[in-house]
Amino acid sequence: MSLKKDHILGSGSAALAAGAAGAAIGGMIAGPAGVAVGAAAGGALGAVAGHRASEAADPTDDLGHFQQLYWKMPYYVEGHDWHDYAPAYRYGLDTWAQHHARGLDAVESQLQGGWEAAQRFGSRLQWQQAKPAIAHAWESKDDEQRKPM
Repeated sequence: MSLKKDHILGSGSAALAAGAAGAAIGGMIAGPAGVAVGAAAGGALGAVAGHRASEAADPTDDLGHFQQLYWKMPYYVEGHDWHDYAPAYRYGLDTWAQHHARGLDAVESQLQGGWEAAQRFGSRLQWQQAKPAIAHAWESKDDEQRKPM
């Protein structure tokens, strides 16, 4: 599953503020017609700026977006909670940087050894239960890497 983060609050509030500013400027320059054009242009630019600011404040390496959906994922194991899944996602994000060029399957035994040697970072998930969450984190980093700038 590909993960898309929503930054509704940041984008929306910036769009609102920039739209109001654009309307005021448009009204001063071109009268009533300029208000509409200025509001639309300001709103669009504000939404883009707000999304970028929200992304900077909540980067993909942050676990917050995983926390919102881990319990809905097909790999979720009933009876476990965020404290079990957070270490798996963090381990996935951290190990991706070192090993993504080789692929998860190529380094699985090495990652499994690290997971077990670290006593699962306090998680109750066994390797086979943690691996899908780790893979999910890797996929999110792969998706981010492919995203055009």
